[in-house]
Amino acid sequence: MSAAMQDNPTTSALADRHVGRRMRERRVQRGLSLAELAAALGISVQQARKYEAGLNGIPAARLPELAAALGVSPAWFFEELEAAAGPYRPVLPTRPRMLLDLVRTTDDLPESGLTALCEAARALAAARAPG
Repeated sequence: MSAAMQDNPTTSALADRHVGRRMRERRVQRGLSLAELAAALGISVQQARKYEAGLNGIPAARLPELAAALGVSPAWFFEELEAAAGPYRPVLPTRPRMLLDLVRTTDDLPESGLTALCEAARALAAARAPG
């Protein structure tokens, strides 16, 4: 892509980038790896990565399949598209991603460790609570 195109992207390029970002955000929210989503769609990981980056537009015929895999409607990908022309601010903050990582990590803890972790989290939350 030329520098001129990057500075002044077309409407379709903005839409491709927005849809790709929404795809990534929802995939992460659902706890899916890029490889898992690609396998569910029957595409390569490289192609899924290009979709998420907005380098390749997602074919309209594939949107319902993608939406079903991510548990949203096809229209969901286009929500807030008008605001996408400005600087990108991800909808997904780091906190849900950290919580997802924490949940995955707890699978390897013994029951006593999980109980201790829950008690520590409650104590930390109570210490931060106003009052």
